[in-house]
Amino acid sequence: MTSPSRSISMQRRLLGAELLRLREVAGLTQEEAAEHLGKAGNKISRVESGKIGIDKTDLDVILQLYRATEKDRLWCIELSRLSRPKRGRPTGETTLYLGPRWFRAFRDLETDATEIMRVGAEIIPGNLQTDDYIRAMFEAEGVDSADHVVDDALRVRADRRTLLTREAAAGFAFVLSESALRRQIGGPLVMAAQLRHLAEIAMLPNVTLQIIPFDAQSYAHLCTDFTLFRFGHEMADDIVYLEMYSDAAYLDKPPETVRRYRELFARLQGVALGPVESRHLVATVAEQYAAVATTGR
Repeated sequence: MTSPSRSISMQRRLLGAELLRLREVAGLTQEEAAEHLGKAGNKISRVESGKIGIDKTDLDVILQLYRATEKDRLWCIELSRLSRPKRGRPTGETTLYLGPRWFRAFRDLETDATEIMRVGAEIIPGNLQTDDYIRAMFEAEGVDSADHVVDDALRVRADRRTLLTREAAAGFAFVLSESALRRQIGGPLVMAAQLRHLAEIAMLPNVTLQIIPFDAQSYAHLCTDFTLFRFGHEMADDIVYLEMYSDAAYLDKPPETVRRYRELFARLQGVALGPVESRHLVATVAEQYAAVATTGR
């Protein structure tokens, strides 16, 4: 659970990262933006790093200067609102996003992080999924593959895949259950292509992929899917992301809670096969699917 002060810190960091992105898109320097506000030169730097907040008047001015879209403007206003302390706020409140907002926060953190650690039990993580795998998941839910929702998901996942190979890319560490390889999504051909893609991604220098095989010692906490974000800049504590059915929670305090997730990730890595053995298992299962697709059995 997250205390008010730490929750506010996270919201400020998200707002700062978003304002940084908008300023760079607008082609302005921090000094130019500060001059437009009539503020000290380091004002924008401190806002973008999450060290301080920004009041509503200044936020409105800066968003107009950056020519923010209505969608971006509303998101920044929401982050600013959540960053302000409220009287009577429960001391154990978790940072919770309902509806589509939770994923906007996830993407901001994913873009800003320097290390991303992911545990997955049943499904291949989103930024490792092929287009056919994504379509098959929607089809399993009864969604027409021609629906715009599917197109939107494909576009977003394609954007997220670029984070794996961009310049100065973050370090990614994945620990997956063998269930994620064996859970058949879309048929043998789709799975063969998906796992071959996974094996290729595992070769990237900034990616570590480990698989916990079925014959490993049983580990009760493997069913706990989570993502741990780490950041390279100051005043940026680790954040644990927990996805639920229609919302998500972000934990960055108390410190012992985040520490437990770090320790759990390390234990799961210890239980899993090494990177070389894991890639071999992925490739082997891929060929098994390919053989089934060819022979029908």
